[in-house]
Amino acid sequence: MAQNLNPGRGCLMPADFGPAWYKPVSHYGSITQLIVLYVTDRDAMAALLPPPYEPADEPSVQVYFQLSDDVDFMAGRGYNIVGVNLSVVFNGKKDRLVGNYAVLLWENDTQPILQGRELLGTPKIFADIPAPRQEGNDWTFDCSLYGTKLCEGAIKNATRLDKESMQLIEDMSQQSYWLAWKFIPRPDWSGPDLSYPTLIPYRLGIEEAWLGEGSHKFFDVTWEQAPTSAHIIKGLQTLVVKEYRPSIIIKGTLDLLISETRMLE
Repeated sequence: MAQNLNPGRGCLMPADFGPAWYKPVSHYGSITQLIVLYVTDRDAMAALLPPPYEPADEPSVQVYFQLSDDVDFMAGRGYNIVGVNLSVVFNGKKDRLVGNYAVLLWENDTQPILQGRELLGTPKIFADIPAPRQEGNDWTFDCSLYGTKLCEGAIKNATRLDKESMQLIEDMSQQSYWLAWKFIPRPDWSGPDLSYPTLIPYRLGIEEAWLGEGSHKFFDVTWEQAPTSAHIIKGLQTLVVKEYRPSIIIKGTLDLLISETRMLE
């Protein structure tokens, strides 16, 4: 182990060897997103949020899939995500923000899981996530662990959007924020070594988009079937569907602005 361990920019565990790789922006050269959107019970959402996060005026949930290709921090490789965002307001002492709170991300590659957890505070865990399936105007996605299905989603009767509509969605994304909570426990699990809210700025570029009818399901699983996800799914199942909103499919690019990510106050 290094005798004078003083890790700086670009270091991750193990920090003994110095910086691994760093760029101020993480660039995704090609993404496909399937976003199922629905309105849920406000109290159920509030129960999953750490203060000072609060449900937005319309407590909506995004259950989404993202296929990520040409990812620069993976030397051009890719990975898949199934995640859940909650529409929130952050009412801190200094910061007042409206955005989407990342309550869970399943991912199928270790590298983005570790970097997202240690750097950004995004709540990532592993799952098996195949590419989405398309039949005509219908799309489906799912994720599983050890052969047990955890979640699935579908967007049906998707219709292509025109350039003006795509630009409107892109503009709206620039006015929203991706929010999280960075938590690292003590070695004996007696509490947090650190625990605080984070802001992860991003830029979304839309090349194609479709609007459709969405649906989703979180499956009942036991701890024996999915040790890292069973208790999480029980919490997600409390976010009952009151009404589905139009769901969206996006193809384009994504930049995570790593150098602008910060602690919220």
